[in-house]
Amino acid sequence: MKAEDRKVLILQAAMEEYGRAGMHATSVEVIAERAGVSQPYIFRLFGTKTDLICAAIEQHTTGLRQAFREAVEQRDPDLSPLQAMGLAYLGFMEADVNSLRCQLHTWAAASDPAIRDVAQRTYREIWEDVAELSGATDDQVRNFMAHGMLLTVVGALDLIDLIGDPTAVLKEF
Repeated sequence: MKAEDRKVLILQAAMEEYGRAGMHATSVEVIAERAGVSQPYIFRLFGTKTDLICAAIEQHTTGLRQAFREAVEQRDPDLSPLQAMGLAYLGFMEADVNSLRCQLHTWAAASDPAIRDVAQRTYREIWEDVAELSGATDDQVRNFMAHGMLLTVVGALDLIDLIGDPTAVLKEF
């Protein structure tokens, strides 16, 4: 297997464990086992557990940002850019509920300066992408992001039924 493919497997395993256990309970040993590599190999690639988690957060954010960009580029003409991104986020949620837990763990671990830096930067990147891709007003972007937070929480808790049909929320956009 190529080194780049191994790196992707490691980051996927890190996101899985991080989403399941959070920052402090995530074990590099378990990540290594899940990815089929040794712990020293992970440390050689990433340096520290925090650096590994930060890289996983960045990979997750890159995937979400790409999903938003593709949703806007390929959207049905009857949908606004915000609606297209909202549908993409719902798809993201359905595909991997663990990614929602990763987001929640990231915000919870933001007392760690390294995590705070990556959490702030990646959240800001998403916010700026939403604004740029949609051309929406500041209030509309704030409302969209607030709805995204709500969807993240109810999705991570498996309580999506509290909001009814999640696509109905998109009609606001």
